[in-house]
Amino acid sequence: MWVSSDVTKASRISHINQKGFCISKYGDAGYGELVKQGKYSKEMRFRDELVGKSVDILRPFIREHKITHICCVPSRRSELVKDFAARVAKSLKLDFVDILEKTPAKQQKKMENSAYQCANAYKSFFVKENVTAPLNILLIDDVVDSRWTFTVCGYRLMEAGAENIYPFALADSSNRED
Repeated sequence: MWVSSDVTKASRISHINQKGFCISKYGDAGYGELVKQGKYSKEMRFRDELVGKSVDILRPFIREHKITHICCVPSRRSELVKDFAARVAKSLKLDFVDILEKTPAKQQKKMENSAYQCANAYKSFFVKENVTAPLNILLIDDVVDSRWTFTVCGYRLMEAGAENIYPFALADSSNRED
């Protein structure tokens, strides 16, 4: 459901992502710590170990769901996620499509509540002009928290012609148990 905000009204979302998943809890021992280190490394690049683990997990999932393309949630601060997603796509022999864009906005984690997060994401993410999205897309981000970024990016991709969006994140930073 969309929340009631200055750009959305409390209503059913017409284009809904498929169930997504991530490989770690942000900052936890193992992969969660590698994600945290990669986000703030001088190299601004996630380690090959995270690419390899992601590819191992994603390969059967991609085959099962007939995913043909990988896209990433864009950032105005760095190319970290784009680089990671492109490396995963290359390893899986899938096409990487750079078709989402982001306008300037506050970081989601700095928003006060779900309504602000929803509105912020809704006003920030768009599919580039004159682009038709592929049908089955794996949508990659580094860290998921409110889930509004994935919701809006998936919604925008489906508005542009995609049929199925499968969210994948390296880590979950929320306090939610699901």
